[in-house]
Amino acid sequence: MMHSIESILQRYDFTDQDEALLKKMAELFLPVQNRFADDFYRYLQEDDYTAGYFRTDAAVDRRKETILQWLNEILTSRYDNRLLMKLVRIGKIHVKIGLDGHYVNAAMGFIRRYFQEHLNQVVSEPAKREIMIETLDKAIDISLDIMTSSYREAELKKVFISQRVELWIVKWAERLMHGLNLVLMLGLVAMALGVTLLLGSDIYYALTVKLEQGVIKALGSLLILWMMIELLHTQVQQLKGGKFHVRIFVDLAMVAFIRKVFVATIDKKDAVSFALLLAGLLILGVIYFLIGRSERNSA
Repeated sequence: MMHSIESILQRYDFTDQDEALLKKMAELFLPVQNRFADDFYRYLQEDDYTAGYFRTDAAVDRRKETILQWLNEILTSRYDNRLLMKLVRIGKIHVKIGLDGHYVNAAMGFIRRYFQEHLNQVVSEPAKREIMIETLDKAIDISLDIMTSSYREAELKKVFISQRVELWIVKWAERLMHGLNLVLMLGLVAMALGVTLLLGSDIYYALTVKLEQGVIKALGSLLILWMMIELLHTQVQQLKGGKFHVRIFVDLAMVAFIRKVFVATIDKKDAVSFALLLAGLLILGVIYFLIGRSERNSA
């Protein structure tokens, strides 16, 4: 939260005398303000990062204009809420253009040294010069304090808004995922009921038509029903926050291949097709073994 201008001035012991002294210092600084703007721009050009903001002559002219406007404000303005809002706006602009706060502090350090050296050159009395430097430091520190505080507030606001959007997206994604899991579980229940009817049909076939074929088909349906029960169990555990297991899909594939082997024995498939089914079943068995060992090692 930005502090009031009164509390900021009190914290830096900035008095009406300091404000009056700044107006006198303006008579020393403003005559060299254009030279200062040129030197400040050359300083910014020394760093590739800050130089990237001034790729055109128009951008250079705007930067010189804004730094001179800031200089005039801190030297000649009344230190009130009007000045506070101007400095706050400068901090927000730095956030808007994506300028790293580190470079704002470094630039202020350059400005401080620049005008301290100027005072050393134009003010011969040590005591008077020391008082002016002290007031200058207060003005720069106050300006930097307000700008960096508004900079931090603007950055935190961006992060806060971003976090709110992210939390909203995550919350609704979790709800959607939970809803889809419920739909999946209902689908598994419906499929389990269908497999149960299929098992009943196979048993009826075995009792009324052909016992051998009916029993083999019933065994295949029984395997699928067992697999559906496992899938339902896994889905319920996941809805309760349990761990998802990939092995269940390998189980399902193995059951499907085993049922195909049962059916192939009834339909009297050719040797090649039967061998391919057995080879697929063997491969799935190896995958099942490797997954099981991996899960045991990670447990």
